[in-house]
Amino acid sequence: MTCYKLTKKGSGEFFLCGDLGPHCGDSNCTDVGENLCDYPVVNDLTCDRPICHPHSFEVAPNMHYCPAHTTMWKEFKDSGGVKKELENVVPYKGEDNDS
Repeated sequence: MTCYKLTKKGSGEFFLCGDLGPHCGDSNCTDVGENLCDYPVVNDLTCDRPICHPHSFEVAPNMHYCPAHTTMWKEFKDSGGVKKELENVVPYKGEDNDS
């Protein structure tokens, strides 16, 4: 039977055994991987590494990154990458309806 080591809010740890899904993808964590990493990798696919709540970084509502991709995201954001990409957005004008 699979067992998980969980951390209580505040302090303390406890064990829970059963089929709760994959373990967290962090190599030192034995918590339940409740989220999947949503970082885009190739061809519209995402990382999908299972991550527990303490190891997931929520970048948008219900969108989480694993620790490795959080680092990559922060480097991109801090280097001005988001601003550069948003400057390339062309507003949608739609069809002209003159009638």
